[in-house]
Amino acid sequence: MIAPTMRNMRSTTIALSALIVVARQASAQAGSRTLDDFLARGIVLTSGDSATLTRGKPIARLLRTSDGRDVAVFGAVRIEVPRSFFMDRQHDLRARSRTQGERFSQPAVIRDVQAFAVTDDDLKELHDCKPDNCNFKLPATDMEHLRTTIDLADPSARERVAAFARQRMVEYVTDYRARGNAAMIVYDDRGTVRSSDAFAAMLRDSSYVFTAVPSLGEYLLSYPRGTPAGSTDVIFWSRDEMPNLRPVVRITHEVQYSPPEVSDLSVVAAKQIYANHYFEAGLEVLAAADRPSPSAPKPVGITVVAVRRYRFDHLPSGGVLNIKSRVTNGLRDNVVTDLERMKRESEAAWKARESKN
Repeated sequence: MIAPTMRNMRSTTIALSALIVVARQASAQAGSRTLDDFLARGIVLTSGDSATLTRGKPIARLLRTSDGRDVAVFGAVRIEVPRSFFMDRQHDLRARSRTQGERFSQPAVIRDVQAFAVTDDDLKELHDCKPDNCNFKLPATDMEHLRTTIDLADPSARERVAAFARQRMVEYVTDYRARGNAAMIVYDDRGTVRSSDAFAAMLRDSSYVFTAVPSLGEYLLSYPRGTPAGSTDVIFWSRDEMPNLRPVVRITHEVQYSPPEVSDLSVVAAKQIYANHYFEAGLEVLAAADRPSPSAPKPVGITVVAVRRYRFDHLPSGGVLNIKSRVTNGLRDNVVTDLERMKRESEAAWKARESKN
């Protein structure tokens, strides 16, 4: 198998921390009743940004990172639905912006990945795949197996490679569920990189997870030990269309959690455990906080914050090969598109549900 900067901002101090502060202080501090208020001080949003949020439109910003290979994006939008309704929709992969995706059963079986396919272009690139020089993120052992056991010129090669990949995906998920990060893949396409080490390093530079919800951050590193009470886990594979990049097949471990110590907050953390191109590590966090109103007994809706962080293996920057700039700006735009979609679809579904009652 990302523009406008924020004064002294690292993704270590934003998003979830902002939501925690809001959830804990909204009823206690008149000057910090809304997420918008906190963002205006903590992230130095412009008056235009605040007006955009008030109008129900999304905002997005690139975050500074300490590692030049990391890209981190922050986004936020108001959505006029109850938090519980929004979170229930996050269980449905069909509600996501993925061209293809399927949950793994418990235990994982071949049927879960039956829709996975290999293209003719994949086969061409596998011809020359070897350690330190491969366009696929694979362990050296898998490269060797494909090179020595399958004639890639044979008419049956595409299905044989797909069958091998399906089996490896099932085996990998089974092993990950048993051993957690210790089972995560070693990539040998560009040197040797342990994906577990890349994720841990990226997470250390994304300490909003630990600061805001420590039990969730620890769980992402210690899985399958220390499951937070009330959390739910799902592992799925997907084919993701990402701006200025080729399609990426990823396997993701997703955790949904409503911290008992913060009653007005729910979090979805999606931890990449495999990607066939580009990414050594990835973490996508989606948090929803009730938006209180001084004049209403119940929340008037939610503010949704998205923080996405990816560690790339190699992205040329500068000159005609300024791929990093194109990808970075594309990922920021993608956050806006996804937040717009979440708002549109969630509000339409809530309106349809209410009209039936």
